Amino acid sequence: MFEGMLRHVGVINNTGKNVAVVFMTLPNDEQNCLVVDMDALPEIFQQSIKKVIESPEAQQTENLGDVLGRRMSPDGSNATLLVKLHQAGRLQKLPVELITLIPRRGVSWPLREVLAAMKSGKTAPADDLDLDPEQADIAQEEVSKFNAFANNIKATESEGNMLQARDLIRMAEMLEADAAQRRSRAYQLAPALAPKAKAKPKKVEAPIVAPTVTVEQ
Repeated sequence: MFEGMLRHVGVINNTGKNVAVVFMTLPNDEQNCLVVDMDALPEIFQQSIKKVIESPEAQQTENLGDVLGRRMSPDGSNATLLVKLHQAGRLQKLPVELITLIPRRGVSWPLREVLAAMKSGKTAPADDLDLDPEQADIAQEEVSKFNAFANNIKATESEGNMLQARDLIRMAEMLEADAAQRRSRAYQLAPALAPKAKAKPKKVEAPIVAPTVTVEQ
């Protein structure tokens, strides 16, 4: 019997490493995605993220990062999983062409094609799944469930916009913080590159003019 699809899991094409796709695209950047190398994570984080991925909440969400941003890190640091992964430098920005989603064993979908299908509102054809003919109908139904666009149709437009806005804000804040840290490190290595503070113009105080006193004769 055909097993259900599992979202957010894939591999890096040129290395074969197993990854969790945290954000399929970045703010104002549809050419890159954000992933975490699952094989390189400590066991406690591997298990924690796997449980999140397999949860109904994550399977109904377009971007895994939205759920990771609400689940707490298992190390007791009082930080969310998303923040912890960012702080530990585990999040990798990669071109979408390098990522292939593996929703189930024996099935592979290039992330680029999935994004194109989502954008056009179509689902991946069952013929592309390389399944037995009798499984095609079931496969097509499962593909529809897997496709983020099909799932999001059931959500109200306002809810969808709110989730997308939160994702964009969260990613922007993370990227800004990362850029600030890298810039600070660069200035420590080469202080000459640090921008010089602009000298504040000196205030010119108007001369105090003594009032003229007229003495009547």
